[in-house]
Amino acid sequence: MNLQTPPPAAANKYARPDSILDMARLERLVLQGFKSFKRKTSIPISPGFSAITGPNGSGKSNIGDAIAFVLGKSSSRALRAKKAEELIFHGSKSKEGAEYAQVVLYFDNSGGAIPLQEKEISIGRRINRNGVSTYRLNGRVVTRQQVVDLLSQAGIHPDGYNMIRQGDVNQLVDMDAVQRRRILDEIAGIKDYDEKREKASKELETVEGKVREAEILLAEKSSVMEKLRAERDAALEHQRLTQELEKVRESLLIKDYTLAKDGLDKAAQEAAAKEAEFKASEAEVARLDKELEAAEQSLTSLTKAVVEASGQLTISKKISSLQAGVEARKMRLAGLDRELERMEGMIERVSRIENRINPSLRGVLQIPGVKGVLADLVVVPQKYRVAVEVGAGGHLRDIVVDTMETAVRCVNFLKQQRLGRARFLPLTKIDPGRKGPLPPRSLGWLSQLVHFDQQYAPAMEFVFGRTAAVDTIETAKEIIRTQRVRMVSLDGDLVEASGAVMGGYYKAPSAGAEMKDSLKEKQQLFAEREALEREIQVLSKELAGLADKEKGTRTFDAEKERVGIDRRLEELRSRRRDGYERRLVLQQELGKLHIQKAKLEARFDNLKMQAPPEGKPPYDLSISALKQREVEAGDRLQQLGPVNMKSLQEFDALMGEFEEFKEKVDQIVAERGAILQSIQAIEGRRLETFNKTMHAVARHFREVYTDVTGGEAELLLENPANVETGLIIRASPPGKRLLSMDNMSGGEKTLTAFAFMFALQKHKPAPFYILDEADATLDRRNSEKVGLLLKKQSKNAQYIIISHNDSVVKEADQIYGVTMADGESKVLGVELPENN
Repeated sequence: MNLQTPPPAAANKYARPDSILDMARLERLVLQGFKSFKRKTSIPISPGFSAITGPNGSGKSNIGDAIAFVLGKSSSRALRAKKAEELIFHGSKSKEGAEYAQVVLYFDNSGGAIPLQEKEISIGRRINRNGVSTYRLNGRVVTRQQVVDLLSQAGIHPDGYNMIRQGDVNQLVDMDAVQRRRILDEIAGIKDYDEKREKASKELETVEGKVREAEILLAEKSSVMEKLRAERDAALEHQRLTQELEKVRESLLIKDYTLAKDGLDKAAQEAAAKEAEFKASEAEVARLDKELEAAEQSLTSLTKAVVEASGQLTISKKISSLQAGVEARKMRLAGLDRELERMEGMIERVSRIENRINPSLRGVLQIPGVKGVLADLVVVPQKYRVAVEVGAGGHLRDIVVDTMETAVRCVNFLKQQRLGRARFLPLTKIDPGRKGPLPPRSLGWLSQLVHFDQQYAPAMEFVFGRTAAVDTIETAKEIIRTQRVRMVSLDGDLVEASGAVMGGYYKAPSAGAEMKDSLKEKQQLFAEREALEREIQVLSKELAGLADKEKGTRTFDAEKERVGIDRRLEELRSRRRDGYERRLVLQQELGKLHIQKAKLEARFDNLKMQAPPEGKPPYDLSISALKQREVEAGDRLQQLGPVNMKSLQEFDALMGEFEEFKEKVDQIVAERGAILQSIQAIEGRRLETFNKTMHAVARHFREVYTDVTGGEAELLLENPANVETGLIIRASPPGKRLLSMDNMSGGEKTLTAFAFMFALQKHKPAPFYILDEADATLDRRNSEKVGLLLKKQSKNAQYIIISHNDSVVKEADQIYGVTMADGESKVLGVELPENN
């Protein structure tokens, strides 16, 4: 019969722990036309340990083949068929064969292990008699590689160790040590490192040949360059000495010329200075005569100035009064500015979102651990206020608390006091949830546009973090075409990720009486400030007019000014006597300087005939040091002898080619070094990866074997220092000594192989495991141990065993029976006893 509902099996005694809630669980299997299943057959797969049993030849192993068929097994031989057409029901005496074979697996994806949004995932594969195979994912046609890649992210692989057949266990038993170690290589992904190392080694071999050839040519070129370098160095030395000799002689000439010129310039400057000083002395005497005349005239105008002084006093008093008025108004203006600044702060605080909880609930805010109402913990710029109010909805009245325990205390308090209900956001437990990328053309997530203390970030991300702000609903319409995301416009239109739209005219809540009073007071302050500014302008204009009048008169103390003029006259007369005497002395000194200047001019004219160059000498040394250097340079030139001056050009030309070639050689050598480093790095990562895998699998092996038998077991390499050596599997049941797997009895070998296979599974866990007749060679005692192990392991994953071993089957949480009638397999549920 076809099973459309789960069989009437006993309830699973082992609830799944939290650690597997996120795994993709296999829910059911639907076959049609696959091997011995002609009709559409649906087999529900429950959590825990399921057993599929039936007589030999009933087709029970075809169920395991069907699952492998969907998971991507590409070889028909791996599915126990010589060719793909043999997977299709071939018919019997009374039944026609099927036209195609189809298998669909349904997964519970509630935990999101498979990276798709759907909670239930269907993956199907269909093959027709022409051998054309088609895969479908949730009804959509996809490629095999897409299916393999998708399932691999959930830990499901077509060739993984979550599917064990009888031959797999026997093959492990018959393997030698090196073959067993290669299993660890495969689990650790060593093949990838081996391929990279092989590729790098081939590259190294090629580069090594290039390096050898390049180094031979470089040695030959270096020999030629050294000989040419010696000739070039001699030519450079000759050139340097010649230039030095020229510079020394030039320096000597410039030194003599400069000394003569400096002496003449100094004499001319001193004469000019004395001449100017003499003229200045004459001018000073004339100026003092004029000042004496002006001071005497000042006494005459003193009487007139006293008369004008009385008018000056009246104007000054008026100016002082006006200045005091201006300063007083400026001080009041500064006070108004401070008051306006205070009002702006008050308006900002009042303009925060006006969402408060019911007054009857305010008592809960006094409980320790309560941070406050969410609306009180966030500051919203005026531009985004409407968008935030609409996007947050009722969450603005949520109460933020520190922990879940505080939230529970608050709920109990509301119940006891019969105060009503409220929503609490515990910062340590609230989950903001996952969100996609920020939509293009949006203004940002609401959580990025508001301001809050970072300690409240979990609550703010929960309320605002998954809603994007956009300028208009038109922008939201464009975005929703390509990206499903919740959006709100600045004027309050809301577009849900589902596509639902809520919008229209939004009337913002009133700011309240406090806001109105603040705005009114602010207007009054602005009016008063403008009036003060106008008064200051009027007073300043009047003050400017009085200042112009003040310029026409001068306040002074008449008696004090008269005494000052007398003292000034005495001082001027004394300074005139000193100036006249100084003029006579300067006239004598000027005559002596003219005589000295004439002598220097004669020497300078003599040196000028040699036409020395202008500017600083090449060597700024003393004349004696320059002459000594001239002798030394001449001697070294004579010792050097004839040189090849053409070597200068030849060396430069060849050196460019040599350096270019040497740079290429260096690049090749660097390339060799990089490859060697790459090989070392690959080998290091390969060794590290293998050791991690080896230690992890060895730990799992010990745990599994001890759990099954109560004995001890270990994995080790034949040579621990060489990861290329074989893998030794040793175990000892209770009361026996530790033996290598190759020295065990047949039953012990099989049980040890099972423990090793389970250790591999634990290292790379999968959501479900299928064992197809893998227990066939176990005796009763070991079968019971394996059955108990499967029972225990099924707490963490689904286990499906295809077996007719009663000792194993009896431990199953649910059993499916498979029978064969007229060449067609059928499945039925078997009810388990309550004490199973």
